[in-house]
Amino acid sequence: MKILNAIKSAFYAVVAFIAQHKITSAVILAAVAGVTAAAIIVSSILSAPAEILSSGGGKLFDTSSSETVASVPEVTVSSEEEPVSSEETPVSSETPTVSSTPQPVITPSVNTEYNYNSNMSYDNNVFLDALKYTGYKTDPRMWGAYGNYVLCSQKRGLGWLSEITYDDYGSATGYEVNEQGLPDIHYFTYRSNGTKRGLVCASYVAYVYFNYLPNVAGIDTSMLPKAGDPVLANEWYIAAQKWVDLGYSRYINFTANDGGSIYQDLKLTPEEDIPIGSLIFLCDWYNRTNWSTHVSIYAGKVNGYHWVTHVGNENGPELCAIERMNRLPHPQWMLAIITPPSNIRFSAAVEVTVKDESGKPMKDVSVSVKRKSNGVVTELGKTNADGKVSGEGLSYDEYEVIQTVPSGYTCGHSTQTVTFTTKNNSLNTVNFTNKKEEKKAEIPSSSESKETSNEEETDNSSDTDSELSAQE
Repeated sequence: MKILNAIKSAFYAVVAFIAQHKITSAVILAAVAGVTAAAIIVSSILSAPAEILSSGGGKLFDTSSSETVASVPEVTVSSEEEPVSSEETPVSSETPTVSSTPQPVITPSVNTEYNYNSNMSYDNNVFLDALKYTGYKTDPRMWGAYGNYVLCSQKRGLGWLSEITYDDYGSATGYEVNEQGLPDIHYFTYRSNGTKRGLVCASYVAYVYFNYLPNVAGIDTSMLPKAGDPVLANEWYIAAQKWVDLGYSRYINFTANDGGSIYQDLKLTPEEDIPIGSLIFLCDWYNRTNWSTHVSIYAGKVNGYHWVTHVGNENGPELCAIERMNRLPHPQWMLAIITPPSNIRFSAAVEVTVKDESGKPMKDVSVSVKRKSNGVVTELGKTNADGKVSGEGLSYDEYEVIQTVPSGYTCGHSTQTVTFTTKNNSLNTVNFTNKKEEKKAEIPSSSESKETSNEEETDNSSDTDSELSAQE
């Protein structure tokens, strides 16, 4: 190894000397060729079997050395900014065993059936609700482009805004529920004899998608493939690729650039808007393979940053920016963006049914919804032959559902106030029953009564005159 280091030092010295003295290209080629040839010869000797390298019972080189050369050189760019972490400490200090069979390179598939209907906003969505449920104290200022939220390590750790911290032992899967069938937050926060049952990035995904969504929000996710091991990020990467294969999700193409520096913000440019709830997979910055080492859930783009919710070291469940995921001590690199499944409703939907009093569906009845918090009216359209009309992509809030009662009918409640919630897979139902107007018997007016009376009197007098004429 000393010889290798000497060759490396000589090579760098030659290059530096050439740069300083502006030596001609011919001399440069000769010098570089000479150093390269020497390196090839020595590396060939080092790669020979140990028995060839041994001489007189002693080895020429010590091949038992554990020293290795990093695949990506260490960055030495100076910065006044303190490096920060966006990645959790591995559950185990042991290097994970990677299969010798190379994983296939992902080819983004185009699924024309994918139809993601949701207008979730960054500050009002079920995924943010899942973060709040952990005990995370949200604050309108947290979306600001300044330190405490953008930079993970400045949050002082130990469950910065919730009681949940990082799971040092990998004992929590994220699926744990209490006696009420709700996410067992107490289990995640329990500490005894130094044991921390927090969450890791992967088990946080399990908690959100397969614990909070079905058990708190009432959103059925049972049709989605799960990770083989819920505490490993790469297992969720495999599961999410199955979502794509099934047509539930798809990939979003992007470019990423940090100038090759772990002290410079990552610039992420997706080819389209990333839906809230998408899974963001990352790999090791130094070893950029198709093996995911971290996973987070997309939270929206605000103030120039792409935000995610995830578990970041001792900070526990938190909100931070992808742009800082490439920082020390565990710098990460963008691997894949996989959208949330389109067969699951992540924003409110409403289905309105209109019938007459006999239960017969009423067609062509106009229906609209009015959001009470801002007065915005959304026209749902007219009912179909089944008496139904629906709308999707609505925010969770209180609404007035309004039908235009058809002519000839009445309805005692043509406007209904309904709070759109996440129950029943976010599908809210409203029913209207219209009755036919009753035709009332016509009551003659006073003038008509007088005319009728006069006519009767005239008829009577005529009859009397006829009788008198007959007698004469």
